[in-house]
Amino acid sequence: MKPKKLFYILLAAWVLLDMLAAIFTPVHADEAYYALYGQFLDWGYYDHPPMVALLTFFSSLLCKGNLSIRFCTVFLHGLTVWLIWETLSSEKYDIQSVKRFFAIAFSMIMFSVYGVVTAPDAPLLFFTALFFFLYKKYLVKSAWTTALFMGLTLSGMLYSKYMAVLVVVFVMISNWRVLKDPKIWMAGVLAIILFLPHILWQLHHDFPSLAYHLIARNTSFSIRYPLEYLPNQLLVFNPACLVLALYFCFKNRKSQDLFEKSCIYSVVGFVFFFWIMTFKGHAEPHWTVAASIPMIVLLFNQLKGSYWQLWMRWGVIPVAVLLLLGRLVLPIVISDKAGLFISQSKTMEAIHQYCGDTPVVFPSSFQESSLYRFYTQKDAVSLSSLYGRQTQFDLLQLDKALQGKPATVVSPILEQLNVQNTQNVYVGDGIQLFCKKYDHFQGANRLRIEVDKYHISGDTLTLDLLVENPYDVPFYFNHPEFVNTLHVAYKFDQYFTITCSIPDNIVIPSGGYVRFSTQTDYFPNVPFVICVDNQICRSVNSRPMVISKL
Repeated sequence: MKPKKLFYILLAAWVLLDMLAAIFTPVHADEAYYALYGQFLDWGYYDHPPMVALLTFFSSLLCKGNLSIRFCTVFLHGLTVWLIWETLSSEKYDIQSVKRFFAIAFSMIMFSVYGVVTAPDAPLLFFTALFFFLYKKYLVKSAWTTALFMGLTLSGMLYSKYMAVLVVVFVMISNWRVLKDPKIWMAGVLAIILFLPHILWQLHHDFPSLAYHLIARNTSFSIRYPLEYLPNQLLVFNPACLVLALYFCFKNRKSQDLFEKSCIYSVVGFVFFFWIMTFKGHAEPHWTVAASIPMIVLLFNQLKGSYWQLWMRWGVIPVAVLLLLGRLVLPIVISDKAGLFISQSKTMEAIHQYCGDTPVVFPSSFQESSLYRFYTQKDAVSLSSLYGRQTQFDLLQLDKALQGKPATVVSPILEQLNVQNTQNVYVGDGIQLFCKKYDHFQGANRLRIEVDKYHISGDTLTLDLLVENPYDVPFYFNHPEFVNTLHVAYKFDQYFTITCSIPDNIVIPSGGYVRFSTQTDYFPNVPFVICVDNQICRSVNSRPMVISKL
């Protein structure tokens, strides 16, 4: 058999295996969330750029069920594997080389996972593979057309995930003289022009993605973060692959081959950069997945000879076999028929049977809202709270359409607060949900509160507030089903909230506003926000503020 024929047979088998896993493996909550993206196409989203939305959008046009989220991901991953091989196959390789390539690529754990799971990392891997393919062609012959396609590819990388910038940075550092070539600057300018719609979207929405990734995700330092980083990376890449790759990076650190040098800088750069990031917060293990592309290239070129065949036999191939078995067995083990746990689909169906076609509200759970929408094709919304983060639901504001209409709230907080008429919905295996039907739902998340004036007297802070109602119906602070309280939440180690007074019987007309004054304890130079609490959700209704004592 010719090597080329064997390659396409193994590639087809890989794609087929991915397709089967995509069909039978339950959808992850984040995937359902990205399916929501695809229902509302835009130039940007709260958490990520829009490329993953295109994957779920086109998948939903072509398929039903799990493949309505994953079909394009499986197809794109097959193209990614093909591109990596094309990057390598400038020389003639034999059958053993083809086998070695698939053993290495298949054993890269997270790389293999993103052949099934839909996430922004899936298109990032594809465009990263395309970028290295084009960069190698550019090094052979620096044609304008190659640079043009590099610019297009770079924009695709940026539309997939922001950390694509790191791929380009590490490649440029490995060969800084390339910056003298006007064709490279043309590629960069083209990428920025193509990325401009997303930048304008961020500007129009007050840069929610940057605020989330650069500020909201920061946490206080914990020694656990840098210590757990390397073990996590070993699991992401496969321990044998990561150790060998880092060894080869050190061994060939003085390589004069510019393409090999770009792979070395990219692998070391990603691993080291995100280890440094652990000193300002937790680094998710999969953030380094783009390094899989240069790592596969590096390992394929270096794993030769009898000595390295031993590493292949005991370090790389066993993991590839385990992943193969996992793909075949895992969907069976976690299926509904296995009875090992209550699936998400069964949970969402139990809620649907209780609620009927009434829209469902999941306070502080964008995952459950997304899963419910995916499995039942019915309306569901999420309400962010003071103690959680904002999501795409806050930009879409789908909850505004529920104001004043029947809705069902599903949340454990109903039981914790002993809310009257809460119903326990039994799912199975001891799992129960807490639900309550409301005749006239009233959320408070979209109220906007501004401080007109303030006055400090000793330890007391008096605030003159302007409260705006953007809903299409009046907002009642003394709503018969949703009694609201006002809070000032100071940011200490955790939020410390103080209940503030509200004048009796305040009603804010539709699209209108009211003004009133309230008092709270004063803490100089401590950030705070103003919140409205309606039992099911303590929403953040003002911008963060700091008041200094003059």
